[in-house]
Amino acid sequence: MNTLEQIDIPATILDLVNIDIPLWMEGRSLVPLMRGGKLPQRPAFSMNFDGNRSRGHQIARGSISVWEGDYKLTHYLEKRESILFNLKQDSEEMSNLFDKEPKIGQHLLGLIQDNLKKANNRIRKEKYD
Repeated sequence: MNTLEQIDIPATILDLVNIDIPLWMEGRSLVPLMRGGKLPQRPAFSMNFDGNRSRGHQIARGSISVWEGDYKLTHYLEKRESILFNLKQDSEEMSNLFDKEPKIGQHLLGLIQDNLKKANNRIRKEKYD
């Protein structure tokens, strides 16, 4: 099963009208899927960057969540705390597994850190390519 995100919609529209998708755009085109093909699996991210300053400043406030397989991890940037849930077994997100499943927690936290680094490099530049 593919996880699709809202950020995929603009890239899909651009692809449908044969306009190149800019490198800074995070979404991916869903056209191959619409035409019966497949998309590579990838984790889905949700970000809440409430209160961050504009361009030229690192994202340092808010939270980032990542879903991969049955797991969801949310990391709070200011607190530097993470919570991990197995959504298949705990759909109401009541039991934090971050300390109980450290390997999965650290893997997902690494995905968040990589995604944040890319976002800081891409969207915080003064000039878009």
